[in-house]
Amino acid sequence: YRVAAVQTPNSAQLWNNIGMCFFGKAFHTAAVSCLKRALYLDPFEWIICYNLGLVHLNTGQYASAFHYFSASINLKSDFPASYMYLAITLARLKDFPNSCTAYEKAISMEQDHMNHLNYAITLYNHGEVDKARTHHGIFKQLYAELNQEDVEHDYEVMAQSQGLQEALSKAGNLS
Repeated sequence: YRVAAVQTPNSAQLWNNIGMCFFGKAFHTAAVSCLKRALYLDPFEWIICYNLGLVHLNTGQYASAFHYFSASINLKSDFPASYMYLAITLARLKDFPNSCTAYEKAISMEQDHMNHLNYAITLYNHGEVDKARTHHGIFKQLYAELNQEDVEHDYEVMAQSQGLQEALSKAGNLS
């Protein structure tokens, strides 16, 4: 990337990619710096806003994450993952009703297992145990339909699902 940065210093896509490389290595300050440079070079590129949202969400800067996910959705409204991450961000900002709306929009666009797992976790965290159970069941069904190669190294997803399953079981025993 060093050679490319010297040869094409005004490429928004290049700076976006460099920023996401830094993000992958957990160099969040460098990632934000590169992504903001990319956004300066191309302010209407939705993926840069989306990536800035991801970095800010991962660093706990939820207001900034909300800003960039909203901008991403305004620039490209047909990308379901933007709605899912916006929903996660809203839940962290303690805006449960709008978080649910964003999850439902993501689910209406795409039946992705991650939409249902994250929605189930948010529902459980806000006391909606029956709805959480429903969405966790849909998650398990969609997850079972995935290729074995896709799920083989998805330890974090399985850990989240198992943790939710245990919490839902305990909640079932209490009622």
